[in-house]
Amino acid sequence: MSESELYDDFGAIYAAAFDWSMADQVEPICGLSGIEHGRVVEPMCGSARLLGAFAAAGFETLGIDRSATMLALAQAYYDQQGLTGQWLQSDITSFNLDEGCHLAVCPSNSLAHLSSEALMIKHLNSLSRNLLSGASYWVQLDLKQPSSTGQLEDWQFEYLGETVTCEWASSGTHNSFETHVTRFLFPDGRLIEATYDMKVWSFADWQRVLKQTPFSLSAAYRTDTFAPVAAAQSLDNEPLLWQQLTKLH
Repeated sequence: MSESELYDDFGAIYAAAFDWSMADQVEPICGLSGIEHGRVVEPMCGSARLLGAFAAAGFETLGIDRSATMLALAQAYYDQQGLTGQWLQSDITSFNLDEGCHLAVCPSNSLAHLSSEALMIKHLNSLSRNLLSGASYWVQLDLKQPSSTGQLEDWQFEYLGETVTCEWASSGTHNSFETHVTRFLFPDGRLIEATYDMKVWSFADWQRVLKQTPFSLSAAYRTDTFAPVAAAQSLDNEPLLWQQLTKLH
């Protein structure tokens, strides 16, 4: 199964597997960005677990995703929580909003789905057009050198009254891409498996891309504690960090 089939055909299972709260991320991100209110946009929002935390904190929110299934799940989550927000079904490399945003966020290595430097530059330029001057774009992009395989990760979650096991692993790299395998194992033996490639971004690649956009890497922070990490040196092979990009112009 491809990545797009995973999101479009089994989006509800995927959303349930990643249904942990991200509410503790909102206050430090806003504080470090210097904002107390405004409009927040999340490219590749999926089921909007982070964006919903901003909405619950009183921000206007807009989620962008190419998958209608994931946007429907995001709206259902908002309805369940009594939240309001806007949604845009679009490719994140080319979109235009009706008004500028004060903040953008993209967690969980989602930007690694962009398969080339050219697409990343298009995305950053498109997002910049829709951010106010000086606004921050917070991204979690796993910067590293290619390796052979990744450690297996697994956890359990509840889905429609059943305890399902999610397994994720990297089966290796080729031509600067990492092959990811996601499996959902049900108690009765049913298996849903998706295999897809994600681009491996090194710190040098990332710096080269940023120099061709209106963004600058201004800071980096640990995701769990928001302790600062020196961003002037290589961030390769650090644990997944929040990088704070600032729109310069």
